[in-house]
Amino acid sequence: MISTSYVMAQESEGKVVEGRMHTIIYKTDGTHVEGYLQNSFPMAGFGFSRSYHIPSALDTEMIVKPQNKPFERSIKVINSEIDSMLTWFDKTPEDKLKWEPQTADFAYGGKNPIVEEHPSMLLVLFEGKHVKGYLSHHILYGFRYLFKMDDMPYAKVFLSEEHNFNERRRKTLLDTFYMYPEMEDDIKQLTKDKVAEDPFYIIRKLDDILSMQKSDD
Repeated sequence: MISTSYVMAQESEGKVVEGRMHTIIYKTDGTHVEGYLQNSFPMAGFGFSRSYHIPSALDTEMIVKPQNKPFERSIKVINSEIDSMLTWFDKTPEDKLKWEPQTADFAYGGKNPIVEEHPSMLLVLFEGKHVKGYLSHHILYGFRYLFKMDDMPYAKVFLSEEHNFNERRRKTLLDTFYMYPEMEDDIKQLTKDKVAEDPFYIIRKLDDILSMQKSDD
Protein backbone atom coordinates (compact mmCIF):
# COMPACT_ATOMS: atom_id res chain seq x y z
CA MET A 1 0.00 0.00 0.00
CA ILE A 2 1.30 3.48 -0.85
CA SER A 3 1.93 5.44 2.33
CA THR A 4 0.12 8.69 2.99
CA SER A 5 3.48 10.32 3.73
CA TYR A 6 4.36 9.74 0.09
CA VAL A 7 1.02 11.12 -1.06
CA MET A 8 1.65 14.32 0.85
CA ALA A 9 5.26 14.71 -0.31
CA GLN A 10 4.97 17.46 -2.86
CA GLU A 11 8.56 17.79 -4.06
CA SER A 12 10.14 15.93 -6.96
CA GLU A 13 13.86 16.63 -7.06
CA GLY A 14 15.85 16.90 -10.26
CA LYS A 15 12.92 16.19 -12.47
CA VAL A 16 11.38 17.23 -15.75
CA VAL A 17 8.53 19.05 -14.03
CA GLU A 18 8.89 19.74 -10.32
CA GLY A 19 6.08 19.88 -7.78
CA ARG A 20 3.32 18.89 -10.19
CA MET A 21 2.12 15.38 -10.84
CA HIS A 22 2.03 13.90 -14.30
CA THR A 23 -1.59 12.94 -14.81
CA ILE A 24 -3.75 10.85 -17.11
CA ILE A 25 -7.49 11.36 -16.77
CA TYR A 26 -9.59 8.51 -18.17
CA LYS A 27 -13.01 9.81 -19.13
CA THR A 28 -16.26 7.87 -19.11
CA ASP A 29 -16.60 8.35 -22.88
CA GLY A 30 -13.45 6.28 -23.49
CA THR A 31 -11.12 9.22 -24.23
CA HIS A 32 -8.32 10.47 -22.01
CA VAL A 33 -6.48 13.69 -21.17
CA GLU A 34 -2.79 13.83 -20.21
CA GLY A 35 -0.78 16.61 -18.63
CA TYR A 36 0.28 18.00 -15.25
CA LEU A 37 -2.26 18.39 -12.47
CA GLN A 38 -2.92 22.00 -11.45
CA ASN A 39 -5.37 21.37 -8.60
CA SER A 40 -4.07 22.39 -5.19
CA PHE A 41 -5.08 23.70 -1.78
CA PRO A 42 -3.11 25.51 0.96
CA MET A 43 -1.33 23.71 3.76
CA ALA A 44 -2.74 24.52 7.18
CA GLY A 45 -1.09 27.62 8.59
CA PHE A 46 0.74 28.58 5.41
CA GLY A 47 -1.93 30.38 3.37
CA PHE A 48 -1.34 30.06 -0.35
CA SER A 49 2.47 30.29 -0.05
CA ARG A 50 2.71 26.51 0.39
CA SER A 51 0.24 24.08 -1.06
CA TYR A 52 -0.57 20.42 -1.56
CA HIS A 53 -0.73 19.87 -5.31
CA ILE A 54 -3.41 17.20 -5.15
CA PRO A 55 -7.21 17.30 -5.51
CA SER A 56 -9.39 18.56 -2.68
CA ALA A 57 -12.80 17.08 -1.88
CA LEU A 58 -14.30 20.46 -2.83
CA ASP A 59 -12.85 20.42 -6.36
CA THR A 60 -15.59 19.89 -8.94
CA GLU A 61 -13.15 19.50 -11.85
CA MET A 62 -9.61 18.36 -12.56
CA ILE A 63 -7.32 20.87 -14.23
CA VAL A 64 -4.23 19.88 -16.23
CA LYS A 65 -1.70 21.63 -18.43
CA PRO A 66 -0.16 19.41 -21.13
CA GLN A 67 3.38 20.81 -20.64
CA ASN A 68 2.93 22.74 -17.36
CA LYS A 69 4.05 25.98 -19.01
CA PRO A 70 3.13 29.32 -17.34
CA PHE A 71 0.87 30.72 -20.08
CA GLU A 72 -0.30 27.40 -21.44
CA ARG A 73 -4.03 26.90 -21.76
CA SER A 74 -5.46 24.57 -19.10
CA ILE A 75 -7.73 21.63 -19.82
CA LYS A 76 -10.61 21.17 -17.39
CA VAL A 77 -12.56 17.95 -16.91
CA ILE A 78 -15.51 17.87 -14.50
CA ASN A 79 -15.41 15.01 -12.01
CA SER A 80 -18.68 13.48 -13.18
CA GLU A 81 -17.11 12.85 -16.61
CA ILE A 82 -14.12 11.01 -15.14
CA ASP A 83 -13.88 7.23 -14.78
CA SER A 84 -10.49 7.22 -13.04
CA MET A 85 -7.22 9.12 -12.89
CA LEU A 86 -3.54 8.16 -12.55
CA THR A 87 -0.88 10.52 -11.16
CA TRP A 88 2.86 10.26 -10.57
CA PHE A 89 6.00 12.36 -10.35
CA ASP A 90 8.19 12.26 -13.44
CA LYS A 91 11.20 11.22 -11.36
CA THR A 92 9.39 8.14 -10.02
CA PRO A 93 6.97 6.98 -12.74
CA GLU A 94 6.79 3.53 -11.15
CA ASP A 95 4.94 5.00 -8.15
CA LYS A 96 1.55 5.66 -9.67
CA LEU A 97 -1.47 6.78 -7.65
CA LYS A 98 -5.01 5.88 -8.69
CA TRP A 99 -7.94 8.24 -8.06
CA GLU A 100 -11.68 7.73 -8.50
CA PRO A 101 -14.61 10.18 -8.37
CA GLN A 102 -17.08 9.20 -5.66
CA THR A 103 -19.88 10.95 -3.85
CA ALA A 104 -18.58 11.16 -0.28
CA ASP A 105 -20.01 11.56 3.21
CA PHE A 106 -17.48 13.34 5.46
CA ALA A 107 -19.44 12.78 8.69
CA TYR A 108 -18.47 10.04 11.14
CA GLY A 109 -20.88 7.27 12.09
CA GLY A 110 -23.86 8.42 14.15
CA LYS A 111 -23.65 11.98 12.78
CA ASN A 112 -25.84 13.71 10.23
CA PRO A 113 -24.40 13.13 6.72
CA ILE A 114 -22.12 15.77 5.23
CA VAL A 115 -22.28 14.96 1.52
CA GLU A 116 -20.93 17.19 -1.23
CA GLU A 117 -23.27 17.66 -4.19
CA HIS A 118 -20.53 16.69 -6.65
CA PRO A 119 -18.38 13.54 -6.74
CA SER A 120 -15.05 14.12 -5.01
CA MET A 121 -11.80 12.78 -6.45
CA LEU A 122 -10.61 10.19 -3.91
CA LEU A 123 -7.22 8.49 -3.73
CA VAL A 124 -7.54 4.68 -3.83
CA LEU A 125 -5.38 3.09 -1.12
CA PHE A 126 -7.15 -0.25 -0.60
CA GLU A 127 -8.98 -2.47 -3.07
CA GLY A 128 -10.60 -5.55 -1.61
CA LYS A 129 -13.07 -7.93 -3.19
CA HIS A 130 -16.11 -6.01 -1.94
CA VAL A 131 -14.77 -2.84 -0.31
CA LYS A 132 -12.50 0.00 -1.40
CA GLY A 133 -10.59 2.34 0.89
CA TYR A 134 -9.78 5.95 0.06
CA LEU A 135 -7.99 9.06 1.28
CA SER A 136 -9.26 12.58 0.67
CA HIS A 137 -8.83 16.10 1.97
CA HIS A 138 -11.67 18.41 2.91
CA ILE A 139 -10.86 22.05 3.63
CA LEU A 140 -13.02 21.95 6.79
CA TYR A 141 -12.07 18.52 8.14
CA GLY A 142 -8.54 17.83 6.89
CA PHE A 143 -7.35 14.47 5.57
CA ARG A 144 -9.86 11.67 6.04
CA TYR A 145 -9.98 7.94 5.30
CA LEU A 146 -13.15 6.67 3.66
CA PHE A 147 -14.57 3.32 2.60
CA LYS A 148 -17.19 2.21 0.11
CA MET A 149 -18.85 -1.16 -0.25
CA ASP A 150 -20.21 -2.26 -3.61
CA ASP A 151 -23.82 -1.44 -2.71
CA MET A 152 -23.20 1.89 -0.94
CA PRO A 153 -24.47 5.08 -2.64
CA TYR A 154 -21.43 7.02 -1.43
CA ALA A 155 -18.07 6.60 0.26
CA LYS A 156 -18.07 7.28 4.02
CA VAL A 157 -15.45 8.63 6.41
CA PHE A 158 -14.31 6.28 9.17
CA LEU A 159 -10.95 7.67 10.40
CA SER A 160 -8.82 10.80 10.27
CA GLU A 161 -5.33 10.74 8.77
CA GLU A 162 -3.84 12.22 11.94
CA HIS A 163 -4.28 8.83 13.67
CA ASN A 164 -5.60 10.54 16.82
CA PHE A 165 -7.53 7.40 17.68
CA ASN A 166 -9.47 7.63 20.94
CA GLU A 167 -12.61 6.30 22.62
CA ARG A 168 -14.77 8.80 20.81
CA ARG A 169 -13.54 7.53 17.47
CA ARG A 170 -14.02 3.94 18.64
CA LYS A 171 -17.66 4.84 19.31
CA THR A 172 -18.14 6.26 15.80
CA LEU A 173 -16.61 3.09 14.33
CA LEU A 174 -19.07 0.97 16.29
CA ASP A 175 -21.88 3.21 15.03
CA THR A 176 -20.62 2.97 11.45
CA PHE A 177 -20.38 -0.83 11.41
CA TYR A 178 -23.31 -1.68 13.70
CA MET A 179 -24.77 -3.96 11.00
CA TYR A 180 -21.70 -6.20 11.27
CA PRO A 181 -21.54 -7.53 14.85
CA GLU A 182 -18.59 -9.72 13.81
CA MET A 183 -16.49 -6.54 13.76
CA GLU A 184 -17.34 -5.43 17.30
CA ASP A 185 -14.47 -7.27 19.04
CA ASP A 186 -11.92 -6.02 16.49
CA ILE A 187 -13.09 -2.43 16.97
CA LYS A 188 -13.07 -2.74 20.77
CA GLN A 189 -9.51 -4.09 20.68
CA LEU A 190 -8.27 -1.52 18.18
CA THR A 191 -5.32 0.59 19.39
CA LYS A 192 -3.75 3.85 18.29
CA ASP A 193 -0.61 1.99 17.21
CA LYS A 194 -2.63 -0.46 15.12
CA VAL A 195 -4.44 2.39 13.38
CA ALA A 196 -1.13 4.14 12.69
CA GLU A 197 0.34 0.91 11.29
CA ASP A 198 -2.63 0.15 9.05
CA PRO A 199 -5.51 2.66 8.81
CA PHE A 200 -7.45 0.14 6.73
CA TYR A 201 -7.21 -2.72 9.23
CA ILE A 202 -10.94 -2.53 10.03
CA ILE A 203 -11.83 -2.23 6.34
CA ARG A 204 -9.83 -5.38 5.59
CA LYS A 205 -11.83 -7.16 8.28
CA LEU A 206 -15.05 -5.91 6.70
CA ASP A 207 -13.96 -7.19 3.30
CA ASP A 208 -13.18 -10.61 4.82
CA ILE A 209 -16.64 -10.74 6.41
CA LEU A 210 -18.35 -9.80 3.15
CA SER A 211 -16.30 -12.38 1.26
CA MET A 212 -17.39 -15.12 3.69
CA GLN A 213 -21.02 -14.02 3.40
CA LYS A 214 -20.86 -14.09 -0.39
CA SER A 215 -19.32 -17.57 -0.37
CA ASP A 216 -22.21 -18.83 1.78
CA ASP A 217 -24.86 -17.49 -0.61
